[in-house]
Amino acid sequence: MSVTLPVKWKPEKSIAIDMLVTSPESSIQAVADKAGVTTATIRNWFKDPEFVEVYYQKYMVTFGARLPNVLNSMVREAEAGNVQAGRLVLEHSGKLIKRVEVNNHQSPFEKFLNTQIPEEAEVIEDIEVLPQRPVVPENPLKIKLEEKKREKKNKKRREARRWRERAEAVNIPLPNRGRQTPRQRKEWQEKIKKREKALNIKVL
Repeated sequence: MSVTLPVKWKPEKSIAIDMLVTSPESSIQAVADKAGVTTATIRNWFKDPEFVEVYYQKYMVTFGARLPNVLNSMVREAEAGNVQAGRLVLEHSGKLIKRVEVNNHQSPFEKFLNTQIPEEAEVIEDIEVLPQRPVVPENPLKIKLEEKKREKKNKKRREARRWRERAEAVNIPLPNRGRQTPRQRKEWQEKIKKREKALNIKVL
């Protein structure tokens, strides 16, 4: 199928359309240079519905002529293991049809009607009783270890509280917030002991 160009057309238009169809990546300047016109002329042609229609028809003819090569390439890709290419080939040949299933969703009012059971109707319910979940006893060793951890943590808290009380009793400032190094903690405790000794305070 060929496209018949209008008789009144100048050769420049035919040259421009041929280049636009065969080399769609070409710039407007390149098309204008090839046709021997200005870029403004090319832009004006694109505003002409007749020019656009002829351009479209000729492009579709050229596009249709390229389809066999495209399909051959897709078949080669499909044979090489390209799943997407295989799907496109099967869809084009009508061997694969996408099915769209639409679920029949009920409106809230329809759901309400379906839940209303007439008084005279007899309702028989089959209730399947599931077995009770077995009770797995906890590991005694694990419980003992957790208790030891809690006791150790509580012991550290009680000891830290006693040292704070001793520091406040002898007006020793509390350490800055944050984790202290063992050396910093020891130096702070030594200050408390020295102040208690100076004030003759006995610690029980």
